[in-house]
Amino acid sequence: MSDSKLTPPPGEAAMSVRECRLILERLLVASGALTGEVPAARDALLGAEIHGLGLLRLIHAQPLTLASKPVRYDETGPAVVVDGSGSLSALLIPALRDIILERGTVEISIRNATCPELLQALDSVPELDSSRLSVSVSKDDAAVVSAAPASPEESAARLAERTRRNNQAHMNGLPVPGVVWLELYQRSNAALLGESAETRSHAGYKDVDEKGRIVKQMDDDVDVEFALNQLAG
Repeated sequence: MSDSKLTPPPGEAAMSVRECRLILERLLVASGALTGEVPAARDALLGAEIHGLGLLRLIHAQPLTLASKPVRYDETGPAVVVDGSGSLSALLIPALRDIILERGTVEISIRNATCPELLQALDSVPELDSSRLSVSVSKDDAAVVSAAPASPEESAARLAERTRRNNQAHMNGLPVPGVVWLELYQRSNAALLGESAETRSHAGYKDVDEKGRIVKQMDDDVDVEFALNQLAG
């Protein structure tokens, strides 16, 4: 990637896991995600990308869809029914993880969630190593997640595969088309505050004028010099 972030590299480039995490977090903030939801949602999205599900390409091609209204969970029967309220399916993973951990054996029907194939990233959740999981998606984009206790051999195989994927991602980066990388980087910048007198003040500059211009640098030598000049004047 170029230093300026203005010119994408040709073809694919290796995005580090650290930068991917940062971009995803900013995209969630820019999309209006609640502050308390961001860490778990970010990790779920990162897991989907490391899993090889093309998460970054998907949210490049379309907006990052949050729930238009509260997600609804019907747990009154043996099967759990989830209405995703238009949310990107990967954002449901933290709640689905909790349901599976609570019940052990369960079938969860998910509807009204976009890109339901991303639910395969449940396989990347460490807490679910003791579960045997399956995800099926119908033609109408409804999904069914089934969970049951896994054998020790199944749990070990899943841990080994997840460890392999994570190590590969951290060592070699995540292959991302340059145009996707640049567009998501620029879109994620919407989460950053613009420069102003207030933001400069919070950055450590206390002596700024009403337009945010620095009147006096905040280091010890200049502070002493400034104080002496004030006394002399």
